[in-house]
Parts: sequence; C-alpha cells; structure tokens
Amino acid sequence: MPACSVKHVSSSSILRQLGIVGWDPIEPVILAAVAAELPLLLVGPHGSAKTLLLARLAACLGLAHRQYNASLLNFDDLVGFPVPDGGKIVYLQTPATIWEAESVFFDEISRCRPDLQNKLFPIVHDRVVQGVPLARLRHRWAAMNPPPAVDGVTASHEYSGTEPLDVALADRFAFIVSVPSFADLSRQDQLAVLAGGHHPHAGAEERVREAVQAVREALAADAGEWRPGAAEYVHIAAAKLAGAGHPLSTRRAVQVTANIGAVRAALEVSGGGHALDDVFYCALRVSLPDGAWGNPVPASTVLTVHRAAWEAARLEAGNPLKAIHAETNPIRRIALALGYGIADLQAGQVIADSYAMLPDPARLATAPVLMAKLARRPGLPLSTVEAVARDYARVAADGEAKVTVSLAGHDWKRDIVSGELPQIDRTTVRGRVLTNVALALAAGDEPFAFADVERAYDEATAALCRRPGAGVGDEF
Repeated sequence: MPACSVKHVSSSSILRQLGIVGWDPIEPVILAAVAAELPLLLVGPHGSAKTLLLARLAACLGLAHRQYNASLLNFDDLVGFPVPDGGKIVYLQTPATIWEAESVFFDEISRCRPDLQNKLFPIVHDRVVQGVPLARLRHRWAAMNPPPAVDGVTASHEYSGTEPLDVALADRFAFIVSVPSFADLSRQDQLAVLAGGHHPHAGAEERVREAVQAVREALAADAGEWRPGAAEYVHIAAAKLAGAGHPLSTRRAVQVTANIGAVRAALEVSGGGHALDDVFYCALRVSLPDGAWGNPVPASTVLTVHRAAWEAARLEAGNPLKAIHAETNPIRRIALALGYGIADLQAGQVIADSYAMLPDPARLATAPVLMAKLARRPGLPLSTVEAVARDYARVAADGEAKVTVSLAGHDWKRDIVSGELPQIDRTTVRGRVLTNVALALAAGDEPFAFADVERAYDEATAALCRRPGAGVGDEF
C-alpha cells in the first residue's frame, strides 16, 4: 500500500476511555463507521453496552441525538403529528422528531413492525424521509439482539419478540458488528467492569474527537491506490459467497469495497503496522449482513473466502491459480486444482478449503469420488487427504447402520428409508454410494434432502471423472 501521512492517536483504547471495556477488536470498525458517517448496526445480547456506547459517542461528538425504541415506535414519533395548515399538511415538531437530528439511533430494531421497517430504509441509506432530505443527519445507528436462526436453532438466548431483520433493511447498514457479552470478556476485563471501569475517563471527549478527526483526515488523504485490488478481491469474494449460499447484492458488494477503505484508515490511525491482508479480512467480516436475518456466514467460510479472494486478487492474469480461485463452485474448483498440475502444497490448500465449504451431505457424497482422485497424488498434504478420508470411511464402513424411525407423525428418516432408498439401483456403484451416504446421515440424525445427495454425487463424478458416466472405481 502506498505510504501516506497519517496522524496517529494514542495506542490506548478509545472505547476504554469511554468506559466500554473489552471491545478492542472491533474498535477500528466503530471508528471507521463514525468517521466515514456510514450506517452501523450492533448485534449482541441484552446488557452488552450497545446503547451506552452510542449515547456516549453522540455526547462526545456534540451531536443533536435522537434515540428511539423501535419496538414502540410510530411514524408520527419520527416526523411529527400531521395537521392541516392553509390547505396543506404540516407536521407539528417535538424535541423527539428526526428533522433536526445529527445522529439517530434505532434501538431494538428487530422488534420494529414490518410496515415501519420499510419506512426506515430511506432514512438509514439515503438520509431521506418521505422524499425530503434530512439535511443535518449524519450518523444512522441501530442495535438488536441476536435473531432466531433461519433453521430454528440459535447459539445464544432466544429473545421473545425478536424477529430476523428484514433482508433489505439489513442490507442498508454498511457495518454489521457482533459485540461481546460479559462472558466473552477476558477475566481482567470482567473485573475491570465490576470495579467501575465502565465509567468514562477524564478527557474522554477530547480523545474521541481527536480519533474521529484523525480517521477523517486519513480518509481524505487516501489516494485510492488500493481500490483496483479491492475491487477484484470483492468480485471474487462475492462469487465465492454466492457459491456458499450467501450471495451479496450489488449494493452490498459496492459497500464492502468502500468499507475496506474506511477500516484501512481506522487501522492506520490506531498505530499502523497492520498487514493489508488483515485489513481486507477485517472489513469483509463486518460487512456481511446475513447474521442480522438469522443466517450468519460461518467463520470458517468467511476465512476460506477471504484466503481465496486475497490470493486470486494478487495474481497476474494467466496464472492457473487465478482461474482456480475465480471458480465459484467448490467441486469444480477442486477439479481445476487437480487438473492444472500446480504444486501439491497449493493444490492441497485449494482442495481443503473448497471441500470444507461443502455441506455435510455433499461432502459425504463427494468423498468416494474425490478419494480415488487423491490416491493418485501421494504428494498432497496429509491434512488435505485426512479430511476426505474421514468422510470416506463413514460412507465405506462395512456392517449395519442403525436408524431409529418414529412411527407416529412425520419423520424425515422414514421418508428416506422407506421412500427414497427402495427406488435406488444398488447393483450400481452410484446406488451403493447413495445408499451408504443416506444411511450414514440418518444414523447420525442429520436431516437432509436425498435429492441434494444425488446432485452432489452426480456433480462430483461429472467434474472429477474424465469419461462421461465414469464413477467410483473407474479410471480417472
């Protein structure tokens, strides 16, 4: 990255100066959002200081601040009460209306009525209400508790009344940041909070203003030489996320690119010395809104996507690895890695990352086909082969599989065992593999659609076998 003159602030945490303890890893993102005046959504458990942080930031920056509880909010609370005046409608203003606000905070936004969520879109993204620009509004902030997962399983508390945030509304927030709970803090930080460390320090206001101004100056001085590389990085990352079931909207892809610049500036101001690789990864992690609607991108997927996009963005055109990383389908990417004749270590990394992105049913269906291929590459890293071999062992294991089926009501396992498997021709390699995969998943009580297993096996044989129609055990 080209050198530029950047004003560094003190290395001690700005948020700790505000009495927000344990948020150090996400502090650069908070500063980036505030300095670049980008919409910010905080996601975390109740009592984790989300509201406290934003209120203190607004106070330190001297902003005309409005805070709304979205679960109780009516549109009249935002714009005022409509009354006739000389043949037209005007709105009676109150100290709580949004027209003169410089910062606005929608707390409990995931508890907001759907019809009102729709009316928040232009406020968050365009700083407009009812087609009228909010001339003074600069900062749009919101907070919510973790929503229920789309599969009905949550890793945290179930919050009654909390719904997944509307997909389009979540997409309007530039940064979507998960904040730590008390249990996530280190023991030292927990004790600091309990001992009164949550109170602002003397001089905190000046420190916050100085930090925000320094990030703004870094953004203004940025010549943008990083943008072409960031554009290619986001282009590849978007394709890979789509392949993993987490597509980006056009607006989101553009926003991720902008976020990279904002995070880069904030990290530079915090002291510099951060690898550009880390800047891109940090920006990508906090730019994915899927978690706000209950379908978070797994951390392993984000890391895999980042690695592939980062490597591909740095490669020259014509490099085989660039074509491999540009491929969005994990199975076809594995086939390219094996077919291009690249070094075993590089091929092993691509195979391991691509294989890990497959859901469990697809991995089990792919393992027998892929294992035959890996056996012909003895130089591949052991860790790559081991992951595939472990799944292959589940499919190839001899003996009987015990599957408990409920006789009352709907049972997905009964549908598989009595409905799908009897239709499979088990005299073929394909039929035996599909049967063993289905039984392994059913015995492990892992719900799946049999059609997905069939599709994954057929895709693997088509991508990895040279001859059309070749299967496991055939020549590759």
